[in-house]
Amino acid sequence: MSIDPRQVRSALDIMGRGAHVDLSQERTGLLRYARSQVTAQHSEERLRVRVRLTEGGRTALGTLETLEPTEVRALSDRLRSALALLPAPSGEPDAFPRSAADPVAPEVGTATLSAGPAERHAWFSAVRDGLADTAQLGGSIRHDVIHRVVADHSGLYREETLTKASLQAIAERDGRSSSVRVVHRDAARIDPTDVARRLLDDLTDLPERESVSGTFRVLLRPQAVITLLATYGYVALGAAGYAEGRTAVAGRIGSRVTSDLLTLTDDGTDQAGLASGFDPEGTPRRPTRLIDRGVLTGVVSDLKHADVTDGSSTGHAVPAGWRFGADPSPSHLFLAGGDRTEEELAAVCGTGLVISRLDYLRILHPKDTLVTGTTRDTTYWIHDCEPVAWQPSVRLTFRMDEVLDAVLAVGSRRERGEAVFMESVVAPALLVEAGPISL
Repeated sequence: MSIDPRQVRSALDIMGRGAHVDLSQERTGLLRYARSQVTAQHSEERLRVRVRLTEGGRTALGTLETLEPTEVRALSDRLRSALALLPAPSGEPDAFPRSAADPVAPEVGTATLSAGPAERHAWFSAVRDGLADTAQLGGSIRHDVIHRVVADHSGLYREETLTKASLQAIAERDGRSSSVRVVHRDAARIDPTDVARRLLDDLTDLPERESVSGTFRVLLRPQAVITLLATYGYVALGAAGYAEGRTAVAGRIGSRVTSDLLTLTDDGTDQAGLASGFDPEGTPRRPTRLIDRGVLTGVVSDLKHADVTDGSSTGHAVPAGWRFGADPSPSHLFLAGGDRTEEELAAVCGTGLVISRLDYLRILHPKDTLVTGTTRDTTYWIHDCEPVAWQPSVRLTFRMDEVLDAVLAVGSRRERGEAVFMESVVAPALLVEAGPISL
């Protein structure tokens, strides 16, 4: 599976000056299951082509699912007609410098390349059999192979192959559930039998706690932290919002913005995440320290906002026409681990709530980092280090910056995860002081 460079260059020649294309040839294999039975199997392969045409400071966007010359020419004609209707820009169009550096090639998971329906069903069977009929199993297994090309009429040509294997498993028993999500570039690095063990470990037989309200300490396990960091990074750590004063950290480089226990980096070159070499503009991913022991040290940028990051893009442009907006956004977040095991974090917590997973976080007020969301799977109360009661799913509303400023301790073990608007996040557990999150 690959994109023919001759077809790419032909398409650029048809579109002419100012043409830029971002292509991905995607192969996806998916297996879904519920109540310990396979409910769907699906495989597809498709080509996605995003086209940006720029002329005289005006820009028009379009999409295709083919590089067939007739279709390319038709789209080019429509885009140029749209450009003619746009008002003339004031002043000279901006010229953005490009990085001359070569991108770091990500590791390719050979087991993911060859994975098919049999491999996905074997994973499902391993998890189901590991539960030994003690719980109902639901979730999904997915293998993705993406060949990416970014090219333009001036001669830029970048390409890479990305692989991803993911396993989401939810075990349910007596109205309670536990979940495990694992993701890796290489399917050979995922052990489904370990997933079953982790699911059962979390299905502790505990009484259900009656309704409670107030403030309390919270132990956020790694997958909950991943959701929190992905959402915070998206709303707070992009150069456009920083420059325009739209984010909670605008104008605060050099100031403390979180607990001094936190160090956060965006690094698309680190193979511990789901590494990728370049952004949709073709700029190599640049490791960028965002927060250093609580102090804001940087934000991420694209070519348009490179002046915010010393004149060079950090390689964090987003796809043209992206449904999450046009601002540059973090893509590969890493939160440095601490020196506490999760048992030690529980000991420091004393009495409090353990949140294993945040089902989602909906942004209410971006500048205040105010969000609402719900807990899901393995939410329970601890006292003197021991689990004492299950907590049914609850809705929480809080400011993410306040939570990150109230961190008391950081776990040593990190997990990998992802979000719909971020390629990967690697994070440990966090113990948060009473106050920012309350029932």
